[in-house]
Amino acid sequence: MSFKVFLIEDNQTEGMLLKLALSSNPDLNIEHFTNAKDMFEKITEKPSIALVDINLPDINGLELIQKLKVQLPEIKIIVISAQRDVDMIAQIQEEGVYNYLVKSEGVLAYLKKVIADLLIILKNK
Repeated sequence: MSFKVFLIEDNQTEGMLLKLALSSNPDLNIEHFTNAKDMFEKITEKPSIALVDINLPDINGLELIQKLKVQLPEIKIIVISAQRDVDMIAQIQEEGVYNYLVKSEGVLAYLKKVIADLLIILKNK
C-alpha cells in the first residue's frame, strides 16, 4: 500500500533533506514542491499526506492549509516550520492539522516517527 505525500517547502535544501529522510519508507511516494501554485496544479493526484511549510513565497501557510482541507477533507497535514509564534501555532492547530513540528536538530527523526504512526492509522481505515 503506497501513500502519496506532497511536500511543500520553498527551501530546496530543506525539502531535499525532508524527502531523503522519508524516502527509506517504501509506503511513501513523495513529491516535492517549492510553491503552492505548482502543488495545486497536481491536486487531482489526491495525496493522503501533506507536509507543509508555513512561510512560502506565494501563499500564507494558514491559507494553504484551509484550501487543502476544502479540496481534500480527508488529507492529513503535518506542518514543519521554523515559526514558533504561539498564537500562529494555535491558529494552525485549530484548522485540524495532524501535527505541528518546529524545525530543529531532531525534527527529521521525530518526523519519521510521526509518519510511521500516521501510516498505521491510514492503513487501518
